[in-house]
Amino acid sequence: MIKEQIKSNIALETIANLRLLSNHMISKAGSGHPGIALGTAPILYELYANQLIVDPKNPDMINRDRFVMSAGHGAALLYATLYAAGFNITSNDLSEFRNPNAITPGHPEVGITPGVEATTGPLGQGFGMAVGMAMAEAKLHDEFPTVIDHFTFALVSDGDLMEGVSHEVASLAGQQNLSKLIVLYDDNQVSLDGEKSRSDTSNNLMRFESYGWQTIEIADGNNLVLIHDAIETAKKSSRPTLIAVKTVIGEFGPYAGTNKAHGTPLNQEQLKALAQKLKVDINNFEIDQKILQDMRQRIQKRLLSQQPSNESEILAYQKMLNQDIEMPNLMIGDKIQAGRKISNIVLQSFAQQLSQLWGGSADLAASTLAEISDSSLFTQNNRVGRNIAFGVREFGMGTIMNGIALHGGTKIFGATFLAFSDYMKAAIRLSALQKVPAIYVFTHDSVTVGEDGPTHQPIEQIMSLRLIPGVDVLRPGTVEEIIAAWKQALESTNRPTILILSRGPIGIHSSIEQAKLAIDRGATIIHEQKSARVNLIASGSEVQLAVEVSQQLNMSNRIISIPNLARFLSLKQNEKEQIIPKDGAENVIIEAGTTLGWQALAGSSGLIIGIDQFGMSAAPQTVLNHYGLNASAIVKRIKHHLER
Repeated sequence: MIKEQIKSNIALETIANLRLLSNHMISKAGSGHPGIALGTAPILYELYANQLIVDPKNPDMINRDRFVMSAGHGAALLYATLYAAGFNITSNDLSEFRNPNAITPGHPEVGITPGVEATTGPLGQGFGMAVGMAMAEAKLHDEFPTVIDHFTFALVSDGDLMEGVSHEVASLAGQQNLSKLIVLYDDNQVSLDGEKSRSDTSNNLMRFESYGWQTIEIADGNNLVLIHDAIETAKKSSRPTLIAVKTVIGEFGPYAGTNKAHGTPLNQEQLKALAQKLKVDINNFEIDQKILQDMRQRIQKRLLSQQPSNESEILAYQKMLNQDIEMPNLMIGDKIQAGRKISNIVLQSFAQQLSQLWGGSADLAASTLAEISDSSLFTQNNRVGRNIAFGVREFGMGTIMNGIALHGGTKIFGATFLAFSDYMKAAIRLSALQKVPAIYVFTHDSVTVGEDGPTHQPIEQIMSLRLIPGVDVLRPGTVEEIIAAWKQALESTNRPTILILSRGPIGIHSSIEQAKLAIDRGATIIHEQKSARVNLIASGSEVQLAVEVSQQLNMSNRIISIPNLARFLSLKQNEKEQIIPKDGAENVIIEAGTTLGWQALAGSSGLIIGIDQFGMSAAPQTVLNHYGLNASAIVKRIKHHLER
């Protein structure tokens, strides 16, 4: 029956309409990517007409198949297909493609367009998010087999597979045997600048086979039967599957098979010629009702054929989602410990409270200490494991974390050294843009990394992370602030959190109330003397240093911990002055990183003590002494500054 439907005239007519409708959208906008819309319309048609279990009236249905348009430049085709499938997208929405405030933006954005599962466009990242979704499905399916049981699909381009992150995530997907992951590859051999062979002659099928994937090649991207059969074969595989579909970029258009087809909108004469070739016509961005009805009926028929979830499993799943957490009362004592070690103790307590919490490190668990000690590894044979061996794949880890967070049902963290956060910056940016509560744990946060030298010693990273909109960058400076920072990260529902933790000592304590205030408002006073002449403002392990400075300064002072600079700066002026009073005291900033960015808080008369050059290979205290980050050197600088 399916084969007969595939070969029917209405299937071919629907594809022709999707091709033309997408190009009407692009031409009206005056920009976009007609090539992929013309080349891959049969793939999207097959997915939505004959494969995906989705509910257009309930796009967030828990047990739905996920489809990620990793080749995000195909947004127009995706929107046209979602409209045809019955999602809450109107013909007017399609006509507003790429216009301000439209629900049809230039590249897919999750939360903006019904049916869009991930924000894509930066090539390679959508692939990684699909891997993350498939990992989340595998984990949750193991515990809730009737509640979570679905496939994850992605459409990738030549450009996606050129990006280095695609190697990272594809390798891990093969390692994990993600059998419900099906990736369709738009194999048109053309990139934006010219033929793909100008820059890449890789054999992607052999490459994916080496990762442990099943691979299938389709010689004709217009052959719906071949596409259908390939997906059905992939669904039965015990491995992830790459389906390479040979397509012609810009097929039926004036620039077919050339790089000009990638991003050149068709003019009105060219649109008319395309309509004649496709033997369809479109007015006012609308598709004939018989086509819409056919597509939507197919989707509904599949949806109604699904077996209902077990009621007890549903209740257990909902109970897991609604687990509450409390601030643990940890017996850490007065012993001075590294921030990463305190974080490890805190993590264990929260992991006991939250069964859905899992995560891992980029092959650095022994150093970051970001692992759940009473659990095993998550592997192809052990889906209950709560520790993920991401391997040395920082960027891939970030994209996978985003996919896991987008899937829902679990809380995910990922860890590496702060200096290596640069590998992940693009993924962190998409975490913020998508408003997902991924938790990034970055340890070894200053030159106290020591003998490993300047390659491993972060200087500009903290401030550069603070520049990303929509991210909570937390650098806690006391034991209790580390606890409060973890709690806020775990309770976040709509923004990512970055926890910056030290290899150096965190010995100072604050009250739980002070810690909560510090995390909630960005800063708090943890020590205050009357008639303070100096405000010692520090973050992270430099709070410990500020305490030593306070003790040696021989003048009245305050110590202010500022774990979240951006949050503090966003406060109203009177709220800021409750924490850092304007009473004539000089502001002295202490942070073992770049001084750029602290000027707004220091003011014209303040003193910023930091490091504006790369570090050096030496013992931690030697490096600190070299850059004047010890108590005696700072006391001298403060006194000299006040004597000006």
